[in-house]
Amino acid sequence: MTFRTSRQRLAGVIAAVTATAALAGCANSTPTEIKEWPTIANDPNSAMPPESRLISPKDIPAVDSDSRQPVGSIQPDSRPPKKRVAEIHKRGRLIVGIAQSLNRLGYRDPVTGELVGFEIDLAREIARDIFNDPEKVEFRYVESRNREKALREGEVDIISRTMSITSARQQKTEFSSPYLTVRPRLLVPENSHIQHVGDLKGKTVCATNDSTSASALRNYDLSKVLATRTWTDCLMALQRHQADAVYTDDAILSGLQAQDPHMKLVGDDFAENHYGVGIPIKIDGKPSTGLTMQVNSTMERIRRDGTWARLFDKWLKDYLGPASMPSMAYRTEQESKELAKTREEVEKQRQSDESNTAATQTSERTEEERK
Repeated sequence: MTFRTSRQRLAGVIAAVTATAALAGCANSTPTEIKEWPTIANDPNSAMPPESRLISPKDIPAVDSDSRQPVGSIQPDSRPPKKRVAEIHKRGRLIVGIAQSLNRLGYRDPVTGELVGFEIDLAREIARDIFNDPEKVEFRYVESRNREKALREGEVDIISRTMSITSARQQKTEFSSPYLTVRPRLLVPENSHIQHVGDLKGKTVCATNDSTSASALRNYDLSKVLATRTWTDCLMALQRHQADAVYTDDAILSGLQAQDPHMKLVGDDFAENHYGVGIPIKIDGKPSTGLTMQVNSTMERIRRDGTWARLFDKWLKDYLGPASMPSMAYRTEQESKELAKTREEVEKQRQSDESNTAATQTSERTEEERK
């Protein structure tokens, strides 16, 4: 395959996929290896990525700022899938919210056109255990900022899209046991002198809008934060010298590095986060206990039979090195009761806020019509 355009175009290939409601792909793909790399067009005067903005770190809104540790998930029982997830089983397919431009995690392969990646394969394993068929899954693209809404409004059954398990998020979303340990790091050009976050003073750092990574940059002495729609946009900005570094989880950065051999990962951080499958708290007004158990049953199985290790080696080991699946984490009955109470309070507040917003908008429209 010959590339005749700049490396920005190559990064854009991953992002230039069709944002349809339902996506389909093949389960047997492997990472596409790019054999020929185009020359870079270093032009900081180029147009910024679409819908991006330069802001002061202090102006970034706090996201998931709860410092408490999240509690565990729900331990599976012995029921078969037909009993745990009767409605999904009857429907005949699992509907999964995914990313479509996170290289190595969830993306459309630019060569084959197939949906592939670690989190895509993970979703297929969940479908395999429900239907005995990994192909009985419907993928729907969900933007990062809309993950909780997509679950709450029933647009998808689950989310397999880089959702960090936090105490604040657990108040609005159920989670599976963790499937991937990630650490915040930096992606910089190979000739950069930046080695860790302490070198970011006076620099411009890129992160996506409304992400926990962007929120974390509030704690550092930066010049500016370049907030973008996607992580691929951050890579493009880095290539154009519109940013000095990209800051986020190493699993996401590894996918960006795989698109550009002239970038490197730096800044080992001892902090750890964990990704989990996002699950609605309730389905049709009833607790999602059965679905959570079913997902966790798959988590236990892929840990036990070596599937997780095979998928990690296939998609992520080349850039992240060897790793093991996080331990299963289940909450106690008392923790479940306390979490349920908190969730009820949070949901009441959300509904009240929505009602107040709607009333304000109605009042403003009425006033405008009177004019």
